[in-house]
Amino acid sequence: MLSRGDAAPDVTAPMATPEAAARTERGGYTSDDVAEFDLADALADGPVVLAFYPGVFSRTCTKELCRLRDWRADLSDLDAPLYGVSADTPWSLLAFIDEYGVDYPLVSGFNSDVIAGFGVRREGGVLAGIADRAVFVVDADGTVAYTWRATEPLTFPDTDAVEAAVAEAAE
Repeated sequence: MLSRGDAAPDVTAPMATPEAAARTERGGYTSDDVAEFDLADALADGPVVLAFYPGVFSRTCTKELCRLRDWRADLSDLDAPLYGVSADTPWSLLAFIDEYGVDYPLVSGFNSDVIAGFGVRREGGVLAGIADRAVFVVDADGTVAYTWRATEPLTFPDTDAVEAAVAEAAE
């Protein structure tokens, strides 16, 4: 896993957005509904928060992503966009956004190196290839400013610590 002070990898990956989920009926998604996430482009406006999670529609991940959705609603002054990142396909991410009213983009690590690039790809077991639950704040220069990784199930990031890291990275 990347550590604080490491350079974040230059990654691009498919991305599902709330706008695309809203304009297309669930089950009717096509490649036209899939955007591209480019970390370098995302960093052009300042720091970003990347929340890695194993997969949509699972019990714990649904709780985490909805908690992050609600946390974002309480933060009018967070000076960094939030992106969820999993190994799910962009079409399942669009369906999840629609189902749970997620108001931030979800990046698909499906067939890309975004999860491995941050060092949170599970290598063994029946769920090899999915992401571990982790959060990174990357500053505008592409340097990792904050890391957190779950050490046990049903553990979620300390949103106050994420907020503090974003504030520090934005200075």
